[in-house]
Amino acid sequence: MTSQKLVRPSLLLSLLCLAAFAVAASPARAAPLVIAGTDMTCQDFRGRTVQTMEVAELGDVGRAWVVNTVPLIMLDPDVLRRLPGKLQIFFFAHECAHHVLAHWFNPSANSEKEADCWAVRYGRERALFTRQDVADFAPWFASSKGSRLGHLPGPERAAFLLQCFDTPIETASQR
Repeated sequence: MTSQKLVRPSLLLSLLCLAAFAVAASPARAAPLVIAGTDMTCQDFRGRTVQTMEVAELGDVGRAWVVNTVPLIMLDPDVLRRLPGKLQIFFFAHECAHHVLAHWFNPSANSEKEADCWAVRYGRERALFTRQDVADFAPWFASSKGSRLGHLPGPERAAFLLQCFDTPIETASQR
């Protein structure tokens, strides 16, 4: 995985402010992030490039943030390395989904489910995931109790991801 420098949580707030200022001041586009051999990029709902940073000891695989209107995804490289490649891609796409779906500006009780579904469909539509890939996520979620933020408990989350994979995206003409 290639991205910006590895940082410690104690420096996180200062670094985020500085990174947001630097990114906002720079018109250059970020190079794609490589996860599991796949170039990954993310654009938020405004069309802005989402910046990615590696953050050690993040306490989770990843987090989506907005600092001074600059969208960021922080990934813990140590946690990511322990996961299969397809699951690494899923988690990046999940965090990207929060930016695409504007969850930072319009959160809901379903934000985590929406991000999960968007991530699986993103992978399906780009031929990054097969149905079997998504089914293979289940053991990795099995012991999760869910979260107060709205992540489903592991077995429910795994079943929900498969349901999202199997459901076509509704088009305007189908409404």
